[in-house]
Amino acid sequence: MARIDDGLCLLAKGLAGAESYQGPPAVLVREGRVAALGQEALEQGAERVELPELWLSPAPLDAHVHLYLGPGPEEAMEAWRQAGVAAVRDLGHKPHRATPHDDGGPPLLRNACVGLGAEGEAAYWIAARLSGPQAFALAAREQIGRGAAVIKLFATGLLDFQHPGQVCHPQALTDEEIAAAVGEAHAAGLPVSVHASGETAVRQALDQGADGIEHGFFLGRDTLETMARKGVWWSPTLAPIQAHLDDPQGRHDAATLAALAEIVDRQAAQIKLGEELGVNLVMGSDAGSYNLPHGEALFQEMTSWLDAGVSPDTVFLASTRRAARVMGLAGELGEIAQGARAWLLGTPEDPRRDPLLWRRPLWRNF
Repeated sequence: MARIDDGLCLLAKGLAGAESYQGPPAVLVREGRVAALGQEALEQGAERVELPELWLSPAPLDAHVHLYLGPGPEEAMEAWRQAGVAAVRDLGHKPHRATPHDDGGPPLLRNACVGLGAEGEAAYWIAARLSGPQAFALAAREQIGRGAAVIKLFATGLLDFQHPGQVCHPQALTDEEIAAAVGEAHAAGLPVSVHASGETAVRQALDQGADGIEHGFFLGRDTLETMARKGVWWSPTLAPIQAHLDDPQGRHDAATLAALAEIVDRQAAQIKLGEELGVNLVMGSDAGSYNLPHGEALFQEMTSWLDAGVSPDTVFLASTRRAARVMGLAGELGEIAQGARAWLLGTPEDPRRDPLLWRRPLWRNF
């Protein structure tokens, strides 16, 4: 793998992720950023790196990981680095954990810090346990003070693997609790993303101003149309359920596996419908969950979407420009554009037609 630090002009077979640009497939890199494209890049007199057999693209991002699930944050971040991923977003950890450190990357790290959930029967195992609007407002302010890039709420429990369509403790939070956290986040200029499955809980999150839905199983057309109309992002995390269905450790009996297969089929159909309706699909793998190792998990999620019939171009966009926007990194990552970080991958064909080519790039510069 080559490393490009400064003052070189990359001349490739094609560029993916430079949608607003037309011209020669050339990229001038200075101080680690894209300084110019096309003819302007060629005219700067910089030393050229010829890549005539390769397409250049921005490296992908993963907008839903859990760095404390697995070997630990440092090892997880190294796995993402080795996988050629430009940024990850850690979506919540237990209150006693230290916030994972962003060392400037690659990859960049965006944190939710501690996720916020309910007390009692509906408590979520990795979330703070809170009750009442004041407690949620205070906890949101605390995460903002710790440097959170997003406030994460846990509005439902886990899926019921034995009963497709059901969620354990399906509605954990009150309208007022969600609204209190959303108000604090929005006042600070931060988005709110909600772990929610089932139409009732997702509708509740949408009604209270949530910016994103994580997981979102068992939705219908009406809810997806509302999400599309409001511009709410959706990370449907199909790979974690597929990982349980694959069940390499033999955790599940035959009846559970049959139920898991139905859940996978239903969610796959919803993702495809969401694409057709214009929902803002964003790639997030839930890495660290069962059988989803950091780094590789992103490609497992991409595979699940492609198997569901989602177009490769949508998978590409969900992993680049859309993910960057959701993570607060628009203009920094997810595109080849002047001023963006020049963290690029080289593949033998256009990754907009086959994003799984990112799994084994032939060239990278970070």
